[in-house]
This record gives sequence, C-alpha cells and structure tokens, in this order.
Amino acid sequence: MNSSESAEAVRELLKYVLQDFEAKGGKVTVPVGCNGLEDWLLDNVEVPKLLPLLKKGPGHEVNLLQVCSSKSTKAKTPKAKAQAKAYNPFDDTEEPTPVSVDELMARRPGKADNPFVEPEAAEGASAVNEHEPKLDLPQLQTGMEEHQLKELAYTIFFGACGKRSNAEHVQVMRAQLEMSEGRALEVQRILATALRRDQATGSSLSPRSSLGTLETQVKLLQFVRPQDFDNFKHFVRWRDTTANILLQILQRAAQVPASEDDKYTFEGTAAFKRSLARLRGGLRRLNVRDPDEYDEQEYTEAASAVFNSAQVIASQSRTGWAYPWAVRIRLCDLMLRGMFDTLDEASYVESKDALLQLLQTRVWPLLGISQHIHNTIYAWIHFRQFAVTGDVILLDTTKELIHSALLSPTAAGALLNGAALDKQADDEFSDEVSAAIVDWVAKRMSDYHKNFHDTQLMEGLLEVMASAGQAGGPSAEVSTLLVVCIRDSLESAFRWHIEQTAKDADNDAVRICLLAKASVNLLGVEVTTFSPVLAPYLPIAADVAAKALHELFGSQLLPWLATVENLTDDNLEAVRQADSLEGQLMDEMEDRETDVSPWGILNRLSPLLFAWVSNQLIMLNDWSGRIQGTEDWKPVTHQRGCARSAVDIVKIASETIEGLFNMRLALPVALVRALTEGLDEVLRKYVKFVTSTVGSIDALVPPTPNLTRYKRELAVKAEEAAVTGRNSPKSAKREAAASDEQQLRTPEDGRIAQLTTETLVTRINSLLYIEENLPAMEKIVQDRWEEDTEGVHTDLRQKSLDWLSECFEAAHQSARQAIDYMCNFIGMKTVFFDMRRAVLEEMYQHHVESARMHPVLVQLDAALGDMCAAANDSLHAYLARSLLQATTVAMQRVLLDGGPYRLYIADDVEYVEQDLEQLRVLFLADGQGLPAQDIEDLCAPVVDLLNVLQLETGILIKNFKDAKEEEKKALKAGRSPTQHTSLVYDPDILQRVLAHRYIAPCVSAVTCLVNKIAKHRGLTLCKKEAVVDGLLAICGVHVCH
Repeated sequence: MNSSESAEAVRELLKYVLQDFEAKGGKVTVPVGCNGLEDWLLDNVEVPKLLPLLKKGPGHEVNLLQVCSSKSTKAKTPKAKAQAKAYNPFDDTEEPTPVSVDELMARRPGKADNPFVEPEAAEGASAVNEHEPKLDLPQLQTGMEEHQLKELAYTIFFGACGKRSNAEHVQVMRAQLEMSEGRALEVQRILATALRRDQATGSSLSPRSSLGTLETQVKLLQFVRPQDFDNFKHFVRWRDTTANILLQILQRAAQVPASEDDKYTFEGTAAFKRSLARLRGGLRRLNVRDPDEYDEQEYTEAASAVFNSAQVIASQSRTGWAYPWAVRIRLCDLMLRGMFDTLDEASYVESKDALLQLLQTRVWPLLGISQHIHNTIYAWIHFRQFAVTGDVILLDTTKELIHSALLSPTAAGALLNGAALDKQADDEFSDEVSAAIVDWVAKRMSDYHKNFHDTQLMEGLLEVMASAGQAGGPSAEVSTLLVVCIRDSLESAFRWHIEQTAKDADNDAVRICLLAKASVNLLGVEVTTFSPVLAPYLPIAADVAAKALHELFGSQLLPWLATVENLTDDNLEAVRQADSLEGQLMDEMEDRETDVSPWGILNRLSPLLFAWVSNQLIMLNDWSGRIQGTEDWKPVTHQRGCARSAVDIVKIASETIEGLFNMRLALPVALVRALTEGLDEVLRKYVKFVTSTVGSIDALVPPTPNLTRYKRELAVKAEEAAVTGRNSPKSAKREAAASDEQQLRTPEDGRIAQLTTETLVTRINSLLYIEENLPAMEKIVQDRWEEDTEGVHTDLRQKSLDWLSECFEAAHQSARQAIDYMCNFIGMKTVFFDMRRAVLEEMYQHHVESARMHPVLVQLDAALGDMCAAANDSLHAYLARSLLQATTVAMQRVLLDGGPYRLYIADDVEYVEQDLEQLRVLFLADGQGLPAQDIEDLCAPVVDLLNVLQLETGILIKNFKDAKEEEKKALKAGRSPTQHTSLVYDPDILQRVLAHRYIAPCVSAVTCLVNKIAKHRGLTLCKKEAVVDGLLAICGVHVCH
C-alpha cells in the first residue's frame, strides 16, 4: 500500500469512528467553513488527542479543531504570495502545497468580532455553526449526499466551461467545491474519453450542450471504463456516485405530476415499477467491487440495460432527462457558494466576476436557472455569509439581491430539454427563503439588548428583514414579529438584571429597590436607543416596551408586596422606586385603553403560596422521576434494608412539609390540602413505580399444559428410561413433545431472572419504609397546623384536624396493597420460576413414592432463609405466608395437571399427606413461624384435593358421570349447572384426576358402564385401561399413546 492509499485508509477509519460516535448520541464539531469531515481536516487529526474525548461516550462533544496537529507552516508574505505560481489542474507535474490546520484557522478573520458568537465560543470557532441560517426544506431533498452533488456540480461546470482559456476559473471552482486534484483530473479524463467513444459510435453526447441533463450521466456509465481511472477503487467510487445520482433523480422525476393541472404521476404505474426494477437490476449488474470480477461484455450489456430503463422512465416523466427542480437548486447553491473565499468568508474570490459570468452564460442555461432564482439563492448565500462572519457590508448586498429577485421574472421562459420550468416551485422557494431570513433575524431580535450594541447592525438587519418580509408576503407580519421580539428581548434583559440584583441585595426589599432602578435605566435605553430604530417598522415600539416592562416588573413586585409585614426603611424605599418607575411607564404608554392595571398593595400571599406549592411538587415529581431511572435496588443499610430512593423520597416529602410550615403563617386549609394531596400523589406514583418494575404475577406461571392422559405403557417406559439413563430416539421425541412443563425460556424469562431475591426484598422493605413513615408525616402536618392556627375557631380547627389526620390515607392504602402484591410476587417467583424444574417437573414424577417432596422442602427452607435475612423483621410472616401459598398452588397444579408421565393411584394420598405434614412443620418452625391456623387455612385446598384423590377409580367415574348428567339436565332446562361445594362432585376436578389415574389391568364392572356409554354414542372400546381413556376421550381429553 503506497502513502496515498494509506492516508485514504486512515481518513476512512477516522470518518467511520466519528460518524459512529455521532450515531450513539455524541456531538462532533468541525471548524467554521468546513462542510463535514473534509480530507484536510482528517489528515491533521492527532489520534492520541482524539481517543480520550471519544472514551467519554455519548452526550459529550468532540471539537476536531482541538485535536488537530499544532504543526504549521510559515505564512507566506504578500510578496511571496504574489510571486507564487498559480496551481494548474491541467499540469500533471505540479502538486498542491499542504497547509496546516493552524494556518487555515489563523487566516480566518473576523470570527471573534461576530456579534452573534460569544467570545469564548469564538475562540474555538465551534459555536458559529449554531448561528448559521439553514434551509431545511422538504422540497430540497434530493436523496444524494453533498459530496455527490458537489461532484455533479463540478462535472457540469467543467463540461460547460472547461476550455483551456478558463483553466484558472475551473481550478477555483474545483477548490471551492472541495474536489481533490486527482478527482478533478479523473472527471476531465472521463468526459474526454466518453466524448471520443460516443463520437466513435456515432451517438450524440456533447458535454458542452447536454451536461445539464441526466442523459449525460447515463451515457457516461455506458462509455467510462476502469482503465480511465488511476485505480479500480476510484472507478468504483465514481460508478457508485453516478449510479446513485441516476437512481435518486429518476425516482423523484417520476413523482412530478404529468402537468400542472393533473395529479397523475408516472410513479404509481405498473410500467414505472417494471422499469425501476429493471433499472435497479442493471445497476446491480454494474456493481462490480473487485477488478477480478469485472467483465467487459457483461458491464457493457448492463450499462445498455440501464440506459434503456432510464430512457423509459425519463420519457414518461414530466421533466424528461432534465434534472429535477430540487437538484438544480442545490447545484446552483453549491456553485454560488464558491463566490466566497473559504478562508476569508466575508470576501469574494478574486475571480468572482468571471465565475458569475460563466455561471450565468453557460451553466444556468443548461440547468434552466432563472435570474429570479439566481438572485434569490445568491441573496441567501450573502445572508448566510453575514451570519457566519458578522460583516455588515454583506447586508447591503443581500438587500439589493432581494429587491432584484422581486423585480426579476420568476421563470426564464425558456424550455429545458422540452420540460417547462416549474414556476410554482420557484415562487414557493423564494417565499421560503424570505421566511427563513425573517425568522433568523427575528430570533436575533428576540434578544437585541444583548446582541446589538451597535444600532447600525440592527438597522441593517431590520432593513433586510423588511425587504424579505415584503418579498415573502404582507409587511404586517414583520410588525407582529417585532412586537414579540420586543417583549422577548426585554424579558431576557430583565432576567439578567434580576440575577444581578439578587447577587447585590441583602434582602428582598433591597432587591426590589435595585431592580426598580435597573428597570428605569432599561426603559431609558429602550426609549432613547432602540425604539427610534424600531419606529419606522413599528411606530408603537416604545408603547409595547413600556407595557412589557410594566408586566415584568409587576411579576417581581407583587409577590414581594404580599410578603411585606412591616414598613421598614428598605421596604419604603422599594415602594418609592416602584411608584416612580410605574409613573414613567404609564407616560410612555400611548394606548390608554389597553388593560394595564396599576400596581397596588394587595394581599398577594395566597397566589404566591400556591405557586410555591406547585413548584415544589413539580420539582419533587421531576426528582422522583430521575431517581427512579437510576435506582439499582440495593439496600442502603442492613437495618433498614430499603433502597436509597425510598429514604430520599420520604426525606424530601417531609422537608417539603416543613418548608411550608416554616413560613410561620396562618396557612389556609386549601393550601395545606393542595400540598398534602400533591405529596400523596407523588408517593403513590413511587409505589406504583416499585410494583411496575417487576411485572405481572401471571408471567411467572407457565401456561397450564393441555389435559392429556398418558398410557400406562408410556409412563412405564419413561420411568425405565429415567432409571437406566437410556432412551430410544422415538421415545425421546415423544417425551419431548409430551413435556408441557418444560417451556422454552423467553425474553420475559430473562427479565424475571434478573429480579433476584435481594432486589425484590429491597423493594418490599422500601414500600414498608414508606408505609411506616406516613403516620410521622401526618403528625408533622397536624402538629404544625395546631401551632399555626392557635386562636382560630375551635370547630373549624377540629374539622380541619379530622381531615388532616387522614391526609395520606390513599398513599397508605397504596403502599399496603403494593406490599401484599410484592410478597405474593416473590413467593410465586420462588416456586414457579426459581424452583420450576424441582416442583413442576421432578416432584411426584412417575410415582409419588419414588419422587417425594423432600428436595423441594430443602430449597424452600433455603429460599425462606434468604428472604428473612434480607427483609425487615415485620415482613417475615408476610413472606412465609406468600411462599406457603405459592407452594400449595404448585402442589395442586402437579396433582391435577400432572404433566408428562404422571399417573397416580389412591394409595399415593398417604405419601402426599406425609409431604404436606412436612410442609406444615417447615413453616411452623417450632412455634416461631406462622400460626398453626394460618398454615391449616393455606393447606386446606390441598387437603380437599387429597380427599378426591383417595377415592377409588369406580367412584370417581360414577361421580363424574353423575355430574355430567346433572349438567346436561340443567342446560336442557335452561338453568345454570349447580355449583358444587365439595370437590368430589366437581366435574372439572374429577376429569383432571381421572386423566392421571393409574388403572389396574381389570375393571370389569366399570368396563361395562363405559362401553354402554360409548355404544350409545356410536363408539367402540376395548376393555381394561381403555375404559377411562374412552370416558375421557368422550369429554374431549387427549389420550397419548
């Protein structure tokens, strides 16, 4: 790899890293005047300086100017510059002289003098782009990258003006469009080569006359080959750029209506879709990335196919081969930008006049750019350069160009390759440019007290604003904007004075006094300096300013007046200054009929207090949202075991209550109620957040398997395979299909797995901490209320105390419900998720006698120990009760829903009862655990189920048949079936028990009964185990053979 290729590889790597940094939320700032990550900028980046900034991660900024090389070449003297030979792009023996970043930035004048850039920002030159006006218009979207547009612009310019007599101008445009020398030479070479090959084939390609159309780009794809480039990589880059230009332009051309009065577009037709598919297919065939894959014949055929498809689309589009309106506008903008020096952005390039002559006489006719559009875009570019440099002289040119655009025709009247110019788009674009200029000026005018220390600059901008407003619509809109600007600017300036007086004042009275004096000075500057400048465009400017200042100062004065309790010297002085200010403001108000209420000493305490409460609640909500986003549910201390967020939210809520009562005022009941209700809502939101982070309990329980009866032979074989550790492929496949309990882990399971016992218990401890502290907060409210309402009527005080005693009742109920929910959640998670395999799959597998509950009891004992070790002492009983309840639910599921190869007999009840007794002993814990009665109540559902399991098969079948017959009679009679209080007559329970009942080889009496039922339904059954199988099959139970 030579040095050139190595440098290119480094640039590509840096570009990828920086773009990835931006995609992840970082910000990359380039020097002023740079259009993205330019090659010269990347070449000067020092990687050791860049890496620490990138490691800071998203949300940070990387200023490329700060990480560029500090090496610089000595600046040439003016004499040396005059004697330096101009670089000639047509001379292959000459190379451009490299220039360092420091030298380039040192040659950029006027940045620190820009009034729209803060001094510290000007030093880094990174804040200028924030003030640069932009035209982000949907109609200007082309689907093409800027470097592709620049390459297209240079190709058109070179083709139209590339005679040897214009070599110097072509070189200037190349530099302005940021085309490298090698790239420019390749463009020159491929145009010449394509022309020769086209003439040899007798075609009609003419770079001097048709480069303003897309047809030339298609022709270039036909005639240009890899040998026309220095290396195959450059060919691939050119081919990709040209193909994207072709595809994007043709797609947009098909979206243009067939005529101004017709909404029909070629885009929606089947012919377009077919042609577009063929076009893309041809472009895919051209997409050869490696020299070894290139075949001349294949490439020629693909290029011909691309031309034919493009010709079909162009022939059916309104614009034909012409570039769409957006592309022509973007090309015009890029080339007109080249009139300004990239280093001294307030100055033109030396050959500006010659370049403009070439553009207007040779390039614009090719692109169909009217004088109106030329003036509009050129005015916008001048305005942009002013915003970047702050050079006022550019404003005069901008204003002249805007007036010229108003007077110039909106369309050239000529035809561009048979397609009429879009006059409506030109008009709309001109209006958008005018609106953008007006909006940009209005934004700066919204803080003119800060931005304009020189009224000359303000006058110039107002003239441009007025001109743009006249070009874009009625001038009344400008006056409306100026009213808003005056108010916004005064508000900004007034806020600054508030900050300054707050620093200098010892108390509020002094602050109000100083603020009144500052407001008098602000009014004087407004009336004597700014209002005369604004008056030509807004005659009532002084009146608007006076009203705005009256409102602003009133917003500070009136709250203070409500807090005044004593007429101290400071208070009196503040009142006098306020009265004087109001007199001057009223004198300046011309429109006396407007609703401007004079200031008065009124009781403003209540509004201020309610505003304080509202602000506190807003901040508390915001703070609560922030801590919730960072909560990791780690216990703060071992004694409390709760999360930091719970401690902090209780602390801040208590401090908020104390803050209100520390005002030591007779607070109205409505105010206290507003605060307590707001705090109650904040606490309830926090409680809801705690439970919402764990999800639903239903997600913990695997879906209930389909009710399936497994044949005795399958169960026996499965048991033998489990004992011997061997299994046939066929039986293994059948067992895998039958194991309904072995559920695949889902993303939801992954989320639940992260909810460890410690974090769940921390959540419960946090809820308990809030519940335990609510009475303390209620007591604070009651005690402080009693202190502040002494002397108030007794009945009123008692009525208020009745309400205040339950002011946090909703939060208390919410916390208690959340504690119950979280205890149930951790119990269900422990049994159905953490112990899923041990409980749902291994317990009572095959035979109850051989797969008892002892392993489950061991795990339950360990899980309960972990919970109690982390939980508050008062939570132990809740957690034990929830764990026992979850265990009994799991036992019922195992006994009723069985799962793969579980067959029970009546004698199994004895073993299950023994296990249940061990479960009772575990949770009784020698009298230190749950109360015996609570344990019995929680185990009662399992005991009731065992009463059914111990019944003989014949009795089960008989009860099941009787229950079904009763249901049938009830439905026939039009009434609901009887709800059985005993499980031994519940058809659902009986059916599920029978599905997992092991049947002895001979049950003759029962066989007759079931065969009788089957015969009645037209079914044929065999004897023995088929009895139960048949009965269950009649009821819709699947029987697995």
